[in-house]
Amino acid sequence: MAESSRQGVVPLTDGPCLFTIGQQLETTWRHCMSRQQRLSLPLFFLLIFLPALLGGCAGMRHHIERPRVSLADIQVRGIKALETVFLVQVRIMNPNDEALDIRGISCDLKIDGRPFATGLSGEHHRIPAYGSALVTVPLYASMVGMVSTVLQAIQGGGNQGPGNIRYSLTGKVRLGGSVFEQTVPFETSGTLPSLEPGAGPG
Repeated sequence: MAESSRQGVVPLTDGPCLFTIGQQLETTWRHCMSRQQRLSLPLFFLLIFLPALLGGCAGMRHHIERPRVSLADIQVRGIKALETVFLVQVRIMNPNDEALDIRGISCDLKIDGRPFATGLSGEHHRIPAYGSALVTVPLYASMVGMVSTVLQAIQGGGNQGPGNIRYSLTGKVRLGGSVFEQTVPFETSGTLPSLEPGAGPG
């Protein structure tokens, strides 16, 4: 009885069976490794070439020379109890050998070093190479005391006439294109022009 029981048990140390199992495990492991290598190969090349690609794109962006901005005109648009609206025209000059797409501009105006008015415009302009364009930006001022002084100055009256009040205009121009968009800062300063009728360059 004991002998028949021993004959019905398959020994765990059976040589051919262990060889077959080991061969299957080795085949499965090689298959998994080769598949993993195939999946990681594109990722490997991506990690290699991505820094070079980004570096080239950054170089393309940095070759654009900053546009030059100057104040061309300032006018009074409207006067309210607590707010005065000015319209300023800024001239944007393109010193590059390719056209620039202007997608927007934001401005902050200081009078005698003090914050005075702020505004923005979303007008789109395409400035040709070595060309320029006038962009109108509404500015909003809420400092009542300074507004009266500035109004007298740009209208040619008061104790401080034109040329006696200095301004500083700072802001950002948003450039857009088919590939990249970037924002470039600007700053210009000078003295307020006169809005007196008939005034102009002599």
